[in-house]
Amino acid sequence: MEKNASIDNRNKDIIKDSLNSKLLESNKYDENTVKHNKSSLILSRQFYGIIGGITAGILGLQGIKGFLFFSAFTLIGTLMTFFHIKNNYKSFFAKYSNMELDIKLHEKYFLKSIKEKLVSKSKRDYESDKYESILINGVFWVLSGILIMNKGKNNLGDILEKNVIDMLYLLVMQSLQKKKIKENIIYNYKKENNILSHKDINEVMKIIKQKACDDVINIKIGNEGTNISMGNIPHHNSKTNENISRIEFHKNKGQQINIAFNTNENTTNDLLINNMKEIDKVEKKDLNLYTNATHLSGLKNNKKKKKKFIVCGFSPCNKKWLYEPNVISTLSAIQILFLINRTSENDISTKTLLEIYNFINLLFDEDKGFYHFSLKSFLLHFDGDMRFVFCSLSSIYFINLLLSKRNIYIYNNSNNQKCINWILNCLNADGGFSKFPGSESHAGTTFCAVNSLNLLKDNNNRSFLFTNKWIRSKLIRWLCDRYENQGINGRVSKSHDVCYSWWVLSSLVSLKCNLSKLLNVNILINYILKCQDKDNGGFSRVQQNDNYIKKSENFNYYDKENISHKKPDLFHSFFAISALSIIYNNIQYYKNKKSDKYDIFGDIKIPKHLEDQLIQLNDVHSSFAMPVYMTI
Repeated sequence: MEKNASIDNRNKDIIKDSLNSKLLESNKYDENTVKHNKSSLILSRQFYGIIGGITAGILGLQGIKGFLFFSAFTLIGTLMTFFHIKNNYKSFFAKYSNMELDIKLHEKYFLKSIKEKLVSKSKRDYESDKYESILINGVFWVLSGILIMNKGKNNLGDILEKNVIDMLYLLVMQSLQKKKIKENIIYNYKKENNILSHKDINEVMKIIKQKACDDVINIKIGNEGTNISMGNIPHHNSKTNENISRIEFHKNKGQQINIAFNTNENTTNDLLINNMKEIDKVEKKDLNLYTNATHLSGLKNNKKKKKKFIVCGFSPCNKKWLYEPNVISTLSAIQILFLINRTSENDISTKTLLEIYNFINLLFDEDKGFYHFSLKSFLLHFDGDMRFVFCSLSSIYFINLLLSKRNIYIYNNSNNQKCINWILNCLNADGGFSKFPGSESHAGTTFCAVNSLNLLKDNNNRSFLFTNKWIRSKLIRWLCDRYENQGINGRVSKSHDVCYSWWVLSSLVSLKCNLSKLLNVNILINYILKCQDKDNGGFSRVQQNDNYIKKSENFNYYDKENISHKKPDLFHSFFAISALSIIYNNIQYYKNKKSDKYDIFGDIKIPKHLEDQLIQLNDVHSSFAMPVYMTI
């Protein structure tokens, strides 16, 4: 039995030769694709000009004859380049008609993962790789990928069954953890002016119960304290109250919440001044205000009480004893609630949103200007991470978006400039951004930096990158350098990876770039399509040229390439679909804009059979990797 089970050396050589032959065919194909690179096409014109100059020098041609001879060769190269572009570049896909995209197949791949990981309780007969996970992050990849591939659907409730939506909602809310922060920690880290106390949140909830449907609540947080205000409050049976337009609650440093009034009539102002004089005469211990004019209950005594500070965050999964809340899981959880349309007051309350807002603000480092990953990293020495800054700012964006739909607005710009300064400290001389100051530039951290700066807009609603053209142009150059003939890499001298198609291209779109002006988008689309599994769906990290070889049998006999990278996974499948969407919609946007009428390279041709599939993809937000209409 052992003799039959073993493979002799001759069979090993045959298997290795077959692998080498397939890889050689792949390399030949990659060499052909170089001809379709715009830069290499231009080099052909230069090549003919150089040959003409050398020939003129050898023949001893000088003056007008030498110049004409050199110009003739240059003209030949130019014409050959032009016709090569016209005949071959625009019809790049015609040579490889097998490069197709089946949206429904990839949708089934994502739906299958939901069934296997969430719905079905049966044991799986395969091992999960490092990119597959039932954590909150992985759930977001699957759900957002499904919705991106279903253009015209408002939310996942139109695609998935109600019991699946309920299960997803339960999974998210079970990951929510609430923690009480001691008052001395808040004051030691100077957080008292940036964190809403339990009393502040309760005041907001009381105002919500009293306010009318069209009332607006403004919460201002800064160095001067917390200011909670509400306008357009309906009052009855009092002429003086008709002139009162706003009630404001001010929390100064170390003081109780005071009540001030903004009025329009002088008579009302005089009445309020007289009331305040009477209040000053009352002893602080017995301070109570009752007035028939305003129907407001008075203030309690000024005894110092320990304040409660409550924070909420989402952990990676519902096993709370394994993980603590962090900013990445919190962002993914909030995005999932948007995707499954569970964003009402009954689904996630305003009180919970304010406590999540507390959690994000608590993690901000006041001295250095970045956001920490979790509460534990907040208490330890940490150098910062660009990913956590982006996730924190994105979470704040979605919290503000949810609160604004409930007529509640939070204003807190005190930390913006500190955060911008820290991000700019991560800018390297090559034009890219690093994970923390002094480290190597990376496409993923550059994506986080670009979109973080876009979220940190100034008072004129302008981003730093669009007011500094020199940094923006250098950044665009570095991102374009990540493009190679086979795909896109994440760092200098690194191999390509399909997920970097998203990190790099979405960063360029966030910088408001026309991708077809900077890169050969046809080659990029073709590369992404080569990474798909045409049989089972999904996308792998690298090309699928060797997909038809039995990997389980041959893996140990070829050590030059890790064939496991060619196995599809949820992570790369999601970002490949997102990259295809952002490429196609960027092309369509600038095609409709038609800014350049006489541009040779501007008219991008996509085969009809491929465009019929790409048109089914929703337009993806370049920052949040989810449909655009859900982020506004």
